Amino acid sequence: MPAQPAPSTRLRFYASLAVTGVIFLCLDIGAFVLRRLMPDGPRRRQAGRRWLHGMSRLAVRYLHAAGILDCDLHALDSLRGEGPIILVANHPSRLDSLILAAALPHLSCVTKASIWDRAILGSTLRTAGYVRHDTLLRVLGPATTQLHEGCQLLLFPEGTRSRAGTAPSPLQPGFAALAQRTRLPVQVVLIETTNPYLSQGWRFYRLPPLPMRYSLRLGPRFDAPRRDEASGRALVDTVEEWLKNALP
Repeated sequence: MPAQPAPSTRLRFYASLAVTGVIFLCLDIGAFVLRRLMPDGPRRRQAGRRWLHGMSRLAVRYLHAAGILDCDLHALDSLRGEGPIILVANHPSRLDSLILAAALPHLSCVTKASIWDRAILGSTLRTAGYVRHDTLLRVLGPATTQLHEGCQLLLFPEGTRSRAGTAPSPLQPGFAALAQRTRLPVQVVLIETTNPYLSQGWRFYRLPPLPMRYSLRLGPRFDAPRRDEASGRALVDTVEEWLKNALP
């Protein structure tokens, strides 16, 4: 039988859930204040992204200090000073968005409608200008707007989280269509972890192995494909093949 975690480990983990919950509550309070003080528009969305970045960074630093999370964000430092770009990442955990928001102050993200529409946290994402994931045609307009405002737009083209230990799912073509429309490059971000926490099917209150170790690194960068279906499909296939080869 596997060794049972010590009571102190359980206490640290469940305390971290409580602290993270308070941080998310503060996120929503800050978003509420921004919506009352500033009219809807690029300046409010920029302020919302900076607020989300700051609080995400606080959460990641706390989880580090508590021995819950071990994740080095320095691999993404070169992106911090860049302008608009399309980021494509694999999606092993619900923590992915938090970690990437902590690393990149100008991040926006295409987000599942079920999260974007939530009363809690969804209001923060709406204030920050995150894009609601509907059909491709309904995503392209808001996503293009975010990029024109100087955002670095993150997509998880698998469409859902992976299950721990499985290969990436087939990629959806939205990121290639967006690159064709905006003529912006596509940067692949690889998120590596063997920890199953918040992968598909893992409940947030279930204790995982601690610390949860994550490794982030930049993959290849691709120029925008030509505006034809074959070029877009070739980009999707190339990124999908790279991710499959890069992950164990």
